Amino acid sequence: MLQYEELLSAGGDERIEILEEGRNKYNLNPTNNLGLFTRGSCTCSSLNPQTFPRLKEFGDFVSRGDFEKIRKKQSNRLKNLLNYKGKNAFDVVFAPSGSDLAYLPIIFSEIINPGKKKLVFLTCPEELGSGSQMAFLGKYFGDKNQFGEYVEKGEDINPRYDISLSRFSARSNDGLIINHAQNIKSEISRHPDMAKIGALVIGSKSGIEDDISLIPKIDKNVLWVVDLCQFRNSKKLVNQLIKMGCLVMVTGSKFYMSPPFCGAMLVPKKISNKIKNAEIKPSFLSGYNHIFSAYDFPEEYDGIRKFLPFRKNLGLTLRWEIAIDEMERFNKIPVAKVNSLLKKWNNFVNQEIKKSKHFELMPHQEKTNSTIISFKIKNDDNSYLEYDQLKRFFKYVVIDEHNCFDRFNKVFFGQPVRYGYGAFIRLALGSNNIFNLLKRDPKTQFDNDQILVELLDRKVDEFLKIEQS
Repeated sequence: MLQYEELLSAGGDERIEILEEGRNKYNLNPTNNLGLFTRGSCTCSSLNPQTFPRLKEFGDFVSRGDFEKIRKKQSNRLKNLLNYKGKNAFDVVFAPSGSDLAYLPIIFSEIINPGKKKLVFLTCPEELGSGSQMAFLGKYFGDKNQFGEYVEKGEDINPRYDISLSRFSARSNDGLIINHAQNIKSEISRHPDMAKIGALVIGSKSGIEDDISLIPKIDKNVLWVVDLCQFRNSKKLVNQLIKMGCLVMVTGSKFYMSPPFCGAMLVPKKISNKIKNAEIKPSFLSGYNHIFSAYDFPEEYDGIRKFLPFRKNLGLTLRWEIAIDEMERFNKIPVAKVNSLLKKWNNFVNQEIKKSKHFELMPHQEKTNSTIISFKIKNDDNSYLEYDQLKRFFKYVVIDEHNCFDRFNKVFFGQPVRYGYGAFIRLALGSNNIFNLLKRDPKTQFDNDQILVELLDRKVDEFLKIEQS
């Protein structure tokens, strides 16, 4: 099985590689779930106890079968999960991460409006993946591509592309969520001659959800892409966005807790038909042969595929196999049952955080997804820990062993996020967490969550002493 364990951290960029200390950049080993209590599916996940015994089965399927057919089968399984019955509303394009998905709208824009200058207006930039802003600008966001080759971080992938980026911050300096509908309309009107790409987010790192009602009210020539990479959303929303003509970015490695990373773009037929019927020149894809494989695109996208290498990414395909299996398993739980649990969990943890010595909930919790709770950490003088301090606190807690749980000795939670002049950490439920909570006695259902909040609160005191010494 070892070769398949190694595959889980292959076929991506340097963020998922296992470092010398046996953990990745997020201080987690995706193959080691022994004794781990996790509330960090918004950041990174390890294999869960249901998946690990089946790893060889998944690995054998991915490495020994017809690769084209495997990708097609995975695409069809995603369609069966997300389409309404009898519908075929979108195509699926795979990518090694959510950040890599951000390259696709600018490629599609070039195909639909060749040679036009591009304007990307991006909401919640500070709460997206670390590489998304660079990717939307058409630059390499990492040091490696999915083929394990070194690339020049920050360099233009295709210098022919002329891209401008307008950023709309998620929160004010006080942490309040900003509604940017009017600002976006104004920005669009100032650039009438540019090909426009509107990048909205529904489910940022803290669960922020942009107002999608602005989409039909704005210039029809905007190519909309909606970031659902946390994938904490309903089938109804996915189909609503597809019907609006939005590209939809999803991953299997956040809510559905597959090891990182595995991305997919859902491309509405309205857009895919334009791509299939367009005259695609080699210059449109120049440089992107270092980002995508021909296998990432459906067979019908032969106009794109012929300019890309036919290289197999077994690691990405294995991660998607795990994610789709988990999606199908989770899909069998009644929605009302899940929502009832989430409401109780969210209320319980919010109350525990309010009782703590060092924590303060971020404003507008009610406007964010109920599976994520975001909070700041206070010093003894009531000032707040800054981003770099929170990064050190995060590592201090997750690499240590703890003896306060009944059967866990390690914890994992959501890594720090910047906003304005501040930063916060998160607790987030994923699909397997929900499975486990539903099995527990309602009287003791959230006992471990209470222990976790109390542990984190105590660890702040320890951490502050270390910082001051």
